[in-house]
Amino acid sequence: MSDAEPLDFDRIDPVYRAWAEDYLRQTGFDPAAFLAAPQPAEDEMFFKALLPNFEGDRGIGAFKFVEATMRHYEALRQIADPLFGGLDKVSSVLDFASGYGRLTRALLQRLPADRIWVSDIYAEAIDWQVATFGVNGFASVPDPAALHHDRKHDIIFVGSLFSHLPAELFRAWLTTLHGMLSPRGVLAFSVHDASILPADQTMDETGIRFFPWSESGSLDPAIYGMTYVTEAFVADAIARVSPETSPWRVFHKGLYENQALYVVGAAGQDLSLLTMACPPLGGFERATLLTDGSVEFSGWAIERTPGAGLRLTVHLDGLEIKTAEPTGDRPDVQPTFPASPTPPFGWRFRVSRGEAAEGATIRLAMESTSGLTTFAYARMPSDPALTYSGWSRRALRQG
Repeated sequence: MSDAEPLDFDRIDPVYRAWAEDYLRQTGFDPAAFLAAPQPAEDEMFFKALLPNFEGDRGIGAFKFVEATMRHYEALRQIADPLFGGLDKVSSVLDFASGYGRLTRALLQRLPADRIWVSDIYAEAIDWQVATFGVNGFASVPDPAALHHDRKHDIIFVGSLFSHLPAELFRAWLTTLHGMLSPRGVLAFSVHDASILPADQTMDETGIRFFPWSESGSLDPAIYGMTYVTEAFVADAIARVSPETSPWRVFHKGLYENQALYVVGAAGQDLSLLTMACPPLGGFERATLLTDGSVEFSGWAIERTPGAGLRLTVHLDGLEIKTAEPTGDRPDVQPTFPASPTPPFGWRFRVSRGEAAEGATIRLAMESTSGLTTFAYARMPSDPALTYSGWSRRALRQG
């Protein structure tokens, strides 16, 4: 299948399709509705940023699309629940720099379409979302001073824009978007903080480093690159927004794998009740066929919420059959998660042929005491080299 074709969820590997559907059901979403529309081939975030990480495998790419969307949505839910009493109490949500609308797929199952707004510099992406999902949309522009949008929103969510902006645009977009908040509104945006600045680079004394390159093949690298910031830089940018004090909070590791999430309120908004847990991460790495015919699965996991603990449970046909046994810290994985509050650790468990037939799906639930759960999947193999992984490999390593 050519990368020029849309991502049709009905045509991916049925194993990964089943896992994506299960993941959505476990998190309370309707898989049929979420996966109904193919993702357009023009979606750079999928085809140029996500898919290459998985050697172009559309099956695991589609699964990761679902997993990433659920983590994205979870951050939004944790903002809406304490501040508004739930998403259903929000008058409108604006997903700014929304691309082709992965978050829209989730929001449509929690809000009426007329309370969902989307915007992106790619006007065709917004046209597609409006036509496909029936939401409200408007095109963004390179210069925030030229953006005209009169509506006010309770929540403006910016999943990945400020992590790509040079200093002046960073400040300008912050001011423009904050000005689009309702009197009780909040602006949430993610950044690459200084902890994940590449090891061979140093932070500028101004508190921001901007590199003129990104995964985009079409945006001007002078206005959309890769940006790393200190908390002091962001705090100063927030302080410049208006003469009135705007409350703000920062949650490190609050979005995606490593981005920090800032939440800035309209003047007078109370953010004291706001907390943010990070979904645990991890997955399968190896399947070993033992002499008694059973299979030992192993992998790694990480808890990223300070003070929280992690329990790993193994499920077959929807039933918990055992827990995974921790096997010690994983310093080889640690560089992927710099400044994490707890180190990644290894785990393992065995499944006998009597417990699971060949081809059976095994779900690993990474259950955090924070209340969040993440899922990873594998198949019970006849040959471990031919099984599947739900993390970053199509085939698990054998032995």
